[in-house]
Amino acid sequence: MTAKLLEFALTLVDKVGYLGVFFILVVDNMGIPIPSEATLALAGNLARAGEFNIIVVILLGTVAQTFGTYLAYLIGRYGGEPLIKKYGKYLLISEHDYQRAEKWFDKRGPKAIFVSRLIPVIRSYAGFAAGTFEMDLKAFIRDSFLGSLVWSAVFAGAGYLLGDTWKKYYGYMHYVDYIVLITIVIFVAHFVYVRIKRRRNA
Repeated sequence: MTAKLLEFALTLVDKVGYLGVFFILVVDNMGIPIPSEATLALAGNLARAGEFNIIVVILLGTVAQTFGTYLAYLIGRYGGEPLIKKYGKYLLISEHDYQRAEKWFDKRGPKAIFVSRLIPVIRSYAGFAAGTFEMDLKAFIRDSFLGSLVWSAVFAGAGYLLGDTWKKYYGYMHYVDYIVLITIVIFVAHFVYVRIKRRRNA
């Protein structure tokens, strides 16, 4: 699945150019896992070849990702809370859990958003969480923009510097994805274990 999405992304950029880069990055930041790292690296490589401009690639990548996560924010803002309150109990998420998460977001939301924009997998869903817990929109846009700028500069810059060898190094990104996914699974398993234990002891 990932290989097909990667092939789709690279083909789209090759065929459509800047518009393809913009589309892929918007979609990726709405939670659909099309590899933004590879898209930016390819665009950087094309800039090295003279087909793109590296500054335009970085700025376009930043704007596209910020716009995509803003759309995710709107979905979370107007649909996230009702869904959690209605179906959260089936996921062992209580009203108390929701309120605690909301307070945590009020206090640490801006820093969390900036950091999350630099973490594979998690970065694609940060907007939904921020919208669900009604994080201040201006702060959200600011920190999303800054995080997206760093992400775009790193991967577009890598593609520009590495040239055609970027695909070789991109393969190592999968290991980072695996580490993040394993961490998420462990966290979720621990959450479920604690909730089931509390219910049994209640």
